[in-house]
Amino acid sequence: MRIFLLILIKVLVAVLLLVLAYGCFRTWKTSRRPEYKEFVSGTIPAAMPMGLYRGTAEELGEVSWKGKKFLDDGKGINLFERGGTAEENYEFTISEAKSLRGGHPVLRIDYNQPGNPLWLRFIVDEIVSVGDNQFLGAVYITVVPGFPFRMGYFRLTR
Repeated sequence: MRIFLLILIKVLVAVLLLVLAYGCFRTWKTSRRPEYKEFVSGTIPAAMPMGLYRGTAEELGEVSWKGKKFLDDGKGINLFERGGTAEENYEFTISEAKSLRGGHPVLRIDYNQPGNPLWLRFIVDEIVSVGDNQFLGAVYITVVPGFPFRMGYFRLTR
């Protein structure tokens, strides 16, 4: 039994180290993309976004995620298209905050909401204005508290 526990602990530590290494690699890689400079020089808008925004994730190509719908109560929901059918899923709140990496002002999109799956609650999006009705977003995942990893970028256009 003791040998089994030691092997289990070693496997868990190895998996955790792999996850941390991948998170560090993605954060490093995204800091070298052209979007990084655009993101850190972006601003927060005078007013919160409202209504439907079409979304693209250039690095991922065509995906089922199609954008976000921002409501007037500081909340919103993601828009998807699956099998030709439009869906709304994964509610979020939006608020002004300092970026998880760098500390510059951003609009933070928080998925830690009742009804969202557990895996999504570790993800936070940050968006900045990069033009009239145009936002650049960064996706972060926090596996270890205090160490957010930047996974990639997306764009929102009204």
